[in-house]
Amino acid sequence: MDNLGMTWGPRRSVIVALGLVGIGCAIGATLYGRDGDRLGALLLWLGALVFVAVTAYGSLLNPRLFANEVGVEVRTMKGVRSAEWRHVEARVTTTRRLGRDTRTLELELADADDVMADPELVVLGQFELGAEPDDVLADLNRLRSS
Repeated sequence: MDNLGMTWGPRRSVIVALGLVGIGCAIGATLYGRDGDRLGALLLWLGALVFVAVTAYGSLLNPRLFANEVGVEVRTMKGVRSAEWRHVEARVTTTRRLGRDTRTLELELADADDVMADPELVVLGQFELGAEPDDVLADLNRLRSS
């Protein structure tokens, strides 16, 4: 696909903030470990590991979604998945969890080479997109119709 299109991914400010919190947890773990609170240090090291992992995930898979008038590309841990518009179904779904309504963008990407294969479902939330899923769906529909 060419480079003229729209991209969505985690906001850089959020990624930087998560990285800074991870560094803060690592510094706190070091200080707690020196004062003899080994359990507190262990918990802070685990927190630092989680924050650094989320920071790496957000940085390496950015942008998560690219779209133009030809189709879409989605970056996942398995690599980049591309599909033309005729092989893409997009919708926003609402799920209620822990008393909160969560909206996600669901993309069903069919395999152009194997029509008998089940489509791959990609679910992207506001963190992965850096925008509201409804707004992204509206942009995708505009690109699809152009």
